Amino acid sequence: MKRLYILVLVLYLPFFHVLGQNITITGKVFDSVTEDPVPFATVSLKGFNVGTNTDFEGNFILNFEDLLPDSIMVSSMGFDKKVSPLEKDSLGQVVNNQVLTIRIKPGSIQLAEVVVRGGENPAWRILRKVVDNRDATNFKKLDGYEHQSYNKVEIDVNKVNSKLEKRKITQKINEAIESVGTLTDDEGGKLLPMFISESVSNYYYLNKPRLSKEIIRKTNVKGIAVTDGSLTSQLIGSTFQQYNFYDNQLNVLQKNFTSPIGNDWKSAYEYYLVDSFEVDHGDYFYEIQFEPKRKQDLVFTGWMWISKDKSALAMIDATITKDANLNFIERIKIQQELEAVDDVYFPIKNRVLVDVSEITNKSPGLLLKFTNYNDSIKIDAPRDLSFFKSGPIQLSDDYLETDMEYWQSVRAEPFSQDEKKAYMMIDSIKAVPVVKRISSLIDIATSGHIRLTKGLDFGPIVKTFGLNDLEGLRLRLGFRTDIDFSNKWVLKGFTAYGFKDKGWKGGADVTHIFSKSPWTTLNVGYQRDLEQVGFSPEEIGSSTLYGAAVWFGTLFRPYYQNKANFTFQRDISKGVTAKIGFENKTFEPLYNFSFYPNTSDLSSAQNSFSTSNINAELTFARDQLSVVSDNDKLDFGTVKSPTVTLAYKLGLKDVLGSDFSYHSLALRYKHKLNFGYFGKTYYRLEAGKIFGDLPYPLLKNHLGNETIISVSNSFNLMDNSEFLSDQYAYARFYHDFEGLFLNRFPLIKKLKLRTFASGKFLVGSLTDTNFIGANQNSEEGFLPFKRLELSVPYTELSYGISNIFRFLKVEAVHRLTYLEGDNTRKFGVKVAAELSL
Repeated sequence: MKRLYILVLVLYLPFFHVLGQNITITGKVFDSVTEDPVPFATVSLKGFNVGTNTDFEGNFILNFEDLLPDSIMVSSMGFDKKVSPLEKDSLGQVVNNQVLTIRIKPGSIQLAEVVVRGGENPAWRILRKVVDNRDATNFKKLDGYEHQSYNKVEIDVNKVNSKLEKRKITQKINEAIESVGTLTDDEGGKLLPMFISESVSNYYYLNKPRLSKEIIRKTNVKGIAVTDGSLTSQLIGSTFQQYNFYDNQLNVLQKNFTSPIGNDWKSAYEYYLVDSFEVDHGDYFYEIQFEPKRKQDLVFTGWMWISKDKSALAMIDATITKDANLNFIERIKIQQELEAVDDVYFPIKNRVLVDVSEITNKSPGLLLKFTNYNDSIKIDAPRDLSFFKSGPIQLSDDYLETDMEYWQSVRAEPFSQDEKKAYMMIDSIKAVPVVKRISSLIDIATSGHIRLTKGLDFGPIVKTFGLNDLEGLRLRLGFRTDIDFSNKWVLKGFTAYGFKDKGWKGGADVTHIFSKSPWTTLNVGYQRDLEQVGFSPEEIGSSTLYGAAVWFGTLFRPYYQNKANFTFQRDISKGVTAKIGFENKTFEPLYNFSFYPNTSDLSSAQNSFSTSNINAELTFARDQLSVVSDNDKLDFGTVKSPTVTLAYKLGLKDVLGSDFSYHSLALRYKHKLNFGYFGKTYYRLEAGKIFGDLPYPLLKNHLGNETIISVSNSFNLMDNSEFLSDQYAYARFYHDFEGLFLNRFPLIKKLKLRTFASGKFLVGSLTDTNFIGANQNSEEGFLPFKRLELSVPYTELSYGISNIFRFLKVEAVHRLTYLEGDNTRKFGVKVAAELSL
């Protein structure tokens, strides 16, 4: 019997040993495709009720004792489950303190199984408190705050298929990076790094009025077809990585997505209360999963942690899937961790991934990754208003930093081996001759100019050639200097020749930049060129296609113009810009034109005239986002506030031969309204009045449209210069429904079509003197001018479908008033090319 006891003791001694041992397993979980950490994944012992969650960096620590597991299981929403074996010693015991690296593969998003019982969804009660409590917990409702930020941006080429591998450029790149190595995803797909950047900045926010400012202290940029110049350095800070789920809508890549804790939460999402738990420091949280009611809508899928004590968002993992009504996007993932700072939860870690699909079967995809860490947070101690006057983004004088020791000291997470390898691979790829040529082509496409030599560019390229009835073939050669010539002076010039009219045109201007903060410039110029009545660049607006189209074919009321001008511009304060200038212009018509200064005296006819005027303009755009790019200032529009412009023009008779004395006033207002789930409305209002008796080229020639192209700035069923006014007011509304309606039809929704509606309304008047003067000259081939009535608005209503084949928009337009005349167009169909996400 004693021998039996000894035998049993020998056989089971190892198990007694392990049952008394405390085992610790640590590790990190990665996305197998992007190599990014997977935060908040569940890590558990397979077959046992023991587990934990990864932190924001994907790290986990798993402690257990008195258990004999074989493996651990990792699961996370949007990923396939993965089982990893545990290392054991010769006695079959789990090795203590082993470190695991686990990669999980993105898959279909599966929500946890829940038991649905009668009564109200328990998640609704929690969500209702979160929404009702937003003013108290939303960090954007603070009087002000500031923090330090570390930001990282990475762009990789992925989805390089076998056809692309055979192309010459791919083979050359493979040869160049052979000595460095390769980057691959979990399926062996090749990743080619294109861009990687780091920046350290200080960010400041003021609530009333809503203003922000970022001072970028240090940047380090490596990229193909990009430089480490000031523009790139301004775009890689935290200003462009602001995501606040407390807003009703999140703007991602210029698209508005409904927040799962916004006002439309119940109409857009289904919610599931999955779990409730207590974390180490005693806080209690609810885990809620959410999914869209309609997958094609612009909404998220994912889960979030809600603080029970504060009814506040503490963590969120939100994904936009390829089912959403988006073009060229496989998925977008936003991960955010928030930390309690007094009564609010403040975002301290943000990670955004954008997986761009192949645009064609001959092109690769792109993988964009944005990482942001915030620390040293100070709240409710806002800076003075004067602090924000210098602009939203500023660069320190010594912002360029390439010392790797510095970056190693400020990184929130050390670079992985793949990230280190990416740095070296970018340098190797940039050196490939064919890549250099493609980089040059990209620079030409984005700038519209070709660099001839250091400091001198040729362009704009789109204006090089033209073809019309007056000039025949038109050849234009334009030049400009860039920052390599001077960072204070910009010189531009052009010459053009028409092979039919054998006429030379040309011009030059000089801009002196007194200051880039605040932006202050003086421009002086002169040119002689062709123009068309009613087709000024200010009237045509941003439609480059229409702007080019009106210069092909038959020109409408063409004339030569000599123009001399100077303009002084200065940013007075944040969001306030002033311009004042003088210009002298001549009008030398190339068609049958006469103007009668005295309408009762036909002998007073003039067939040309000259004007001199002082121009003044004041623009208010409180939260406009703008950056300085070398010698240019780029405006990205406002965040929430409208843009208001007041313009005044004073005509000076007898100054430099001017024929007229007059006054002109105009007030312009444009804004965008977000209606959440129901889309967004863009609208523009304008009113103006011209005081004085003037020839019709100086009056308001309302922009018509006789082409098939849909133009937002024009009245699409109005003829060119059909209506003339010296006082007017108009309103233009455009509402984009996105996929609100067509997403509901099973077959149609796969086409990702979108709907829109538009309305344009115009009232105006014309004094008898100006009306008689405009129609006194009989012009062969032109219809008489009409004038509007203040009591009867000219009205156009339209509707249509966009995103046809991902780029085409078709618009049906109805003209509802001023229908007299056999040639009046009451209905029309217009098209436009519109490439968007």
